[in-house]
Amino acid sequence: MTPETQPDLDAPSDPTPASSQVVPALLDVLVVAVWFAAAGLVGGWLWAHVVSFPQVVKEGNNATVASEELAKQVGMDGWFFVIALVGGLVSGVVLQVWRHRDPILTVVLVTLGGGLASWLMIQSGDAFGPGDPVAALRKLPDGAHVSEQLVLHAHGVAWVWPIAAAFGAMLYLWVIKPAEEEPEAGTLPEK
Repeated sequence: MTPETQPDLDAPSDPTPASSQVVPALLDVLVVAVWFAAAGLVGGWLWAHVVSFPQVVKEGNNATVASEELAKQVGMDGWFFVIALVGGLVSGVVLQVWRHRDPILTVVLVTLGGGLASWLMIQSGDAFGPGDPVAALRKLPDGAHVSEQLVLHAHGVAWVWPIAAAFGAMLYLWVIKPAEEEPEAGTLPEK
């Protein structure tokens, strides 16, 4: 053999399949992250606008919340739960339909994305809602009322986003997804 006709032993015989799988996976990560970032911000804005805020009253050097206003604190957590549940379920189903190339990766990504959405909803809800009531009451006379800050009192409710998103993605896989057609007996599946 002449040097021109010798095969190049260092050159790969076919392109690496690993690199062809990394780009779509990174695209899935990007799509899911952007989706849940937007969903968390929208959820925080919605949360700040549907909640009925408890009123904090200045009494001397203290800020107090009347006992009948405490039910509104439970309402804050309840609205977070409802928004996160609906947002998580819808997000899980939509992203599983849209990014169904790798179902297991998508379930993992929507679960992590649900955690991102939950964190962003808490942070943006705080930003969109009323400010610190103690700072506002310092400048006001006794008996003045201000709205309480939008915070999550039941911290376990923050887990609703990721759980609902994972459940929505699995719901699609187990119930909603059309069954793949099985080949007829005696025929080979197409490749």
